[in-house]
Amino acid sequence: RNETAVEKRRKSFLISLVKLFCIFAFGFSMGTDSIAAEAEQTKKATTEMEEVTVKGRKIEERLSAELSSIGHPVTVITHEQIEESGYQDIYQVLESLAPGLFVSTQNGPGGIAQTYLQGSREILWLLDGVRLNNRLWNDTYLDIISVNMVERIEIVYGGEGLFYGTGAVAGVINVITKPVTKKASAEIKLDYGSYAHRNIGAHVSDTVAGNGFMVFGSNDGWDGYQPFDSKVYSKVGNPYPETRDYNRTNVGAKFQREFNILGRGVLKAHYQHNHNEEGYAYPVAHFEDDRSENIAFLKWDHDINESFSYYTKLYFHDWLSKWTRRNPNGKYVWNKARIGYQDWGLNLMSSYRFGGGHEILSGIDYQNYFAHSQMDGINPDNQQVYAVFAQYRPYLSFAPWLKPALGARYNKTGGSEKTIWNLSSRADFAHGLYARGVVGTSFILPLASQLYGEGTTYVGNPDLKPQESTNLDLGVGIKRKQFFVDVGYFYEEITDMIALQDTGGTRKKYMNYDGTSKVTGYTLQAGVGPFWGVSFDASYTATDAKAAGSDEQVDNIPKYFYKGHLKWRHQLGAYLLGSDLTAQFVGSRQNLNTQFGEYWLADASVFVKFGKTHRHMITLRAENLFDKDYYTQLGRASDVNGDLFIYGYEGVPFTMMLGYTFYY
Repeated sequence: RNETAVEKRRKSFLISLVKLFCIFAFGFSMGTDSIAAEAEQTKKATTEMEEVTVKGRKIEERLSAELSSIGHPVTVITHEQIEESGYQDIYQVLESLAPGLFVSTQNGPGGIAQTYLQGSREILWLLDGVRLNNRLWNDTYLDIISVNMVERIEIVYGGEGLFYGTGAVAGVINVITKPVTKKASAEIKLDYGSYAHRNIGAHVSDTVAGNGFMVFGSNDGWDGYQPFDSKVYSKVGNPYPETRDYNRTNVGAKFQREFNILGRGVLKAHYQHNHNEEGYAYPVAHFEDDRSENIAFLKWDHDINESFSYYTKLYFHDWLSKWTRRNPNGKYVWNKARIGYQDWGLNLMSSYRFGGGHEILSGIDYQNYFAHSQMDGINPDNQQVYAVFAQYRPYLSFAPWLKPALGARYNKTGGSEKTIWNLSSRADFAHGLYARGVVGTSFILPLASQLYGEGTTYVGNPDLKPQESTNLDLGVGIKRKQFFVDVGYFYEEITDMIALQDTGGTRKKYMNYDGTSKVTGYTLQAGVGPFWGVSFDASYTATDAKAAGSDEQVDNIPKYFYKGHLKWRHQLGAYLLGSDLTAQFVGSRQNLNTQFGEYWLADASVFVKFGKTHRHMITLRAENLFDKDYYTQLGRASDVNGDLFIYGYEGVPFTMMLGYTFYY
């Protein structure tokens, strides 16, 4: 990109720096009381679900923890892990720390990512329980969420359509943001690193006369690296290699108030706005995305008594992108083509406890999807989904170590109706031994692009049926104070799988596969420590994914991958020292009838916390520690002679990031 654009981004960053510093200064003046008690409570948080569960937490906020207790595999990543390791992007966090989840970012932080959970891309993404997936594609860009605001990330594996609805076939990833605090608190974070990678974030919070407030904001971006080999540009006759860069700003506010009305109620409101300027470099063109996004929700939690509680939530998600495609000759294919959607919905869920331990969870969902795309020829399209669901969790007095659950959900949209079900259980034996299992069904509604899209290489199909699947997830393990082992098996059987297929024309068409597609695999997780401040955990995931009628692995899904995390913490007087080393090995992948993958990556970080109640923290992070060359994805283009060839997206080279965080 030209020099003027670079200067513009840096100017925007400096302006945001001044604004956020003012926010922080305002928050600092709100009070002088230390939040040492809250800091101490935060230190006690761990990744284990049973320790994340807080007594008195509301239905939605305790849902993931309770799913773990009735047999669903769940992983939690805490904000300590994120902040102490100096992560700058949520995809980076998930790529390193989430077992069973494969993440491949196209061109580094802030970019498009391929994510596969237990061999499937059909993941439902949530922000504080609010759907981020949209009508255009069953995915999302996670740049709506600043890494500075993450309290924890909850990952629920397997079919979770019972509570969450369409799209939750592979599982659910729920990003929980930091809460409003009862005492004055604040945080400011500054980072700078390779390729002019910069990040600043701040939030302040306090509760005055029972009214809790929080304001937050961040700005981050980088100038990027060249994502393709120079020979690729020469082949296509492009004399202007470009970098993949971005600049994004995130601002918002929260409100919370408690009421003593027929028990105890909590009213919460959340709003945030995001603006992104992103450049996507391709060998034959440069894409720019000027995007604005708004997300808001209003939630009421009410514990009437020990037997009955409920919550209701109204949410709104708005997205508008203006896409520009510029060819090397300067010609515009699109100039601010508009792509957008608006999603809103209403949820109501209740919990009724009776008979000394039995519980019934029930609720209703309404979801309204609207989308349009000038790039894909999708005219304004609207779809509404209605659902009712219930789950029964019996208490077995003769076998209190066994916790079963059974539930069903009825969905209706347009001319389609679908009922899904879910059965799960967990058995806890002596000496930390346990067994878990989940079996159930899920579904995915066809997307607007799959129904009505008119791209250069594909065409939609308005006669598509919803994709349905049956999921099975089994596991056994042992967990003791200083070690754990978990072995899991997963299986997914898919009918009416939606995918692009050749139909004899010049463009592929979205069709429902005849026959059954299957995904099978297993995971192995183990960990030890801490011993003398040192702990280690690792995971291995193997996946066999076959579309109906094919013996080939589904494109881009690795046949296997490893992850490992070595952690050291040490208290030295008033200082807390720490270091982390994460590594992953990605096995063979396939795309465009070409094999790739088979590479190791390692990242390392160190930090020191100091000052009263460890208010100051300095981090140093290095990614791709050994500067490995690898491809994240493959593409295909025509050379100057019109012949097709395969090229690779270069992974992020060795980079470093220095950061400073101040907590008040």
